Amino acid sequence: MAQHYLRTFRPFTLEEVKKSLLVIGDLTGNCAACNALGINAYETKACPECGAVFKYIASRRLESHPSERFRLARRLAEKRPDLILIDYQDYQKAAGDKAARDFFSV
Repeated sequence: MAQHYLRTFRPFTLEEVKKSLLVIGDLTGNCAACNALGINAYETKACPECGAVFKYIASRRLESHPSERFRLARRLAEKRPDLILIDYQDYQKAAGDKAARDFFSV
């Protein structure tokens, strides 16, 4: 039976995601916790700089190439079934909202 990838929504604690998030671009990734660069998204289990163990992955490429969303999801599921794919735009928006609330002490 063929599997299909569907977007789902569930609540996350932003701090938990940030300390375990690998953000990937076209060629390599970076650690959201310490901003270490050049991380191989398909092989690296933990950040070589800060030691954060990756549980989540997000892709900057989906914003510029939204038609690749499900191909990327399938490729990540095959190569990194240990990671949960989250939407990078959702993460950025939540992080921006949190930074504004923290700045204004709301």
